[in-house]
Amino acid sequence: MKLTAFRVENYRCVLDSGWVDIDDIAVIVGKNESGKTSMLKALWKFNPFKEEPYNLDREWPRGKRKDRSEDKTVVTVRFDFTPAEQKINEEIDGSAKGITGVEIKRNYKGTYTYNFLPKDPDHEHNLKWVISVIEEYFGKAQETASNHFKTQYAKAIEIFIKQVRDNGGSQYAVKEAPAFKGRLSSFISPNEAEHPQDNKVIQHLQLTIDKAISELSIEPPVRRTIDTAHEWLPTFIYMDDYKIFSGSAQLNQVKERKDHNKLTDEDRTIILIMEMAGLNLDDEVKKGNQADREQRILDMNDASQTLTKEIADRWTQKKYEIDFHADGQHFITFVKDADSNVLVPLEERSKGFQWFFSFDMTFMYETKGMFKNAVILLDEPGLHLHASAQRDLLARMKEYAKNNQLIYTTHLPFMIDFTRLDNIYVAEEVETEGTKVHKNWATADKDARFTLQAALGLSWSQSLFVGQYNLIVEGVTDFWFLITLSSMFQEAGQKGIDEQLVITPAGGATKVAYVGTILHGQNLNVAVLLDSDKEGKSAYEQLVHQWILDDKHVLLLGNTLGIKHFCTLEDLFSEDYYLEHVNAAYSLELGDKLLEVRKEKNKPIIDRVEEALKDRGIASFNKGRVAKKIMQDLPKKKLSDMPEETVEKFGKTIVAINKIVEGWKAKQ
Repeated sequence: MKLTAFRVENYRCVLDSGWVDIDDIAVIVGKNESGKTSMLKALWKFNPFKEEPYNLDREWPRGKRKDRSEDKTVVTVRFDFTPAEQKINEEIDGSAKGITGVEIKRNYKGTYTYNFLPKDPDHEHNLKWVISVIEEYFGKAQETASNHFKTQYAKAIEIFIKQVRDNGGSQYAVKEAPAFKGRLSSFISPNEAEHPQDNKVIQHLQLTIDKAISELSIEPPVRRTIDTAHEWLPTFIYMDDYKIFSGSAQLNQVKERKDHNKLTDEDRTIILIMEMAGLNLDDEVKKGNQADREQRILDMNDASQTLTKEIADRWTQKKYEIDFHADGQHFITFVKDADSNVLVPLEERSKGFQWFFSFDMTFMYETKGMFKNAVILLDEPGLHLHASAQRDLLARMKEYAKNNQLIYTTHLPFMIDFTRLDNIYVAEEVETEGTKVHKNWATADKDARFTLQAALGLSWSQSLFVGQYNLIVEGVTDFWFLITLSSMFQEAGQKGIDEQLVITPAGGATKVAYVGTILHGQNLNVAVLLDSDKEGKSAYEQLVHQWILDDKHVLLLGNTLGIKHFCTLEDLFSEDYYLEHVNAAYSLELGDKLLEVRKEKNKPIIDRVEEALKDRGIASFNKGRVAKKIMQDLPKKKLSDMPEETVEKFGKTIVAINKIVEGWKAKQ
């Protein structure tokens, strides 16, 4: 199962976060005390490695005491099933066919509630199947029964089956079948002194009724599907800076605290490290009081090699080895570089190294060495790292996300991947509403905006989304597409958009002229990229004919690509590629029949898609839904994977943009 969205409610400062979508990675940006940690803690407790119950007394929002209830939902999550999982569900019961995902809620009591998407499997066994089981096992008496018995039994079973039909199927049948079985002897004729054949028939029917009860007692389809889905739930792994491992301890003192249920965080990390290395705390305490030091050294060496081997491939920056030493009750963990013989206690390694080591240990332990199918929750990772190390950490986190999903919080500019702006959320506390999580950067508080501004490489002394060289585009999707394709060109060894250029989404063609006028008035270098549609051409007229910008600095897509008819940035993608993602975005509404558009070259693809959707009874077209699907796909692609037409059109656009920047630089 893959997590697609989550929502937190009624937890500390979070009254209702709103829905947060996630693909492989999501980042929540916000200042301290904005509710970021509460979001992750609530989500972690949804399904942690070791059960960590919600605490109504300590975690219920303050000032809302009258509403407090264990039945209140804390977290709601949505998952998509993989094709293989969908097939397994179908095999459970035919009513599960077509189920693509599930929405699960968990409340303060710890109870899970499942709603399958787009519909639940049957909550009751199929009635035809229930009747067929009854008829197969005890639908009629054996031929050896007397005529009187057969007549009475036929009347009784007919009434019983009717009652089953009228009263809910298998549950009623299972409940009432024992009573029916108890009445069998009443079907014998009172006028017959001897009826051995009927007694044998009764014994046979009692056995077959018991078999029928056993078969009808099988969990209904929805329950079996729920049980199966629950087994597939990913483990949620939480990590913050306070969980950095301690590598040394007095083992007898740790055991004493363990025996009295007073373990500290440092104690737990020591025990975890020992378990990972195959060491047992109780055994090592005993050995610490024994005189056989040689065997102790051999045990420590064996444990050191065991853990080193387990984690050898996890630290790609530099290979290292674990070395355990024990002297009596004193236990210490050394970590040495593979190319050096110098032993350094774990606590004396860099904060960055300690963080990586601690997370790797936790990750390996809580996924049972599998390193996959987990939801990783990192609270403010990289706080103690310098800027370049934070970038390294970001790259490392992308590796973690390849076989898992990753949600992290930050207020650090270098911990934001600006090529994945579709996955960036802002957390802020709204008066009377608690913590809200959203994507509306423009309304975010100044601390969150500052983080985003710095992440985009802007001067810290300047206003949001402003640089020395500026390109204004109509919308955020235009920004995503240009930035991402530019990165793909660079990764392919080709020229991307000039890195000194700041691209600013204006929020629509009508606002482009407004933003351009303001920036131009500040004596900044400003260019504009517009769709060649009615609104784009109107903005062009306003900017050029009113002498706000030189026409060389206002790019109409049609002119740039040599296209005479209307076109938008979506037309830079090949038609087949764009339609593929339209069908993915609207798969629920379209069903099995893919959308087809008219082959009208004088109309932008988005207009033709909108018309085709209306023909299929879908009233409105949200191109943002399609853009999100494309943005989920592009990071998985290389430039060579993209259609030739797409590469050519984006290439021409990048060349035109860079030509403007080169002109500005030449004048300086």
